[in-house]
Amino acid sequence: MTPLYVYVSADCPVCARTLLLVADVRAQEPEYPIEVIDLAQPGTTKPAMVFGTPTYVFKGRILSLGNPTLETLLNLFREDG
Repeated sequence: MTPLYVYVSADCPVCARTLLLVADVRAQEPEYPIEVIDLAQPGTTKPAMVFGTPTYVFKGRILSLGNPTLETLLNLFREDG
């Protein structure tokens, strides 16, 4: 399965919701590969396409700037699987 990369940052006011959304996906579908990348962590490399947080990247493309719906994320993996 293709991983979903979720870029967050400590200074992002909506990223707390992002982490809850990721937790919801993981609770419903624990096998789905999701990597949360905190851009505030030292040594973290920010891809050129990421210019704000949260940013969801799937298959090398931006899936969402901001938080998508839970249904959107669940369907993403179901269609990819």
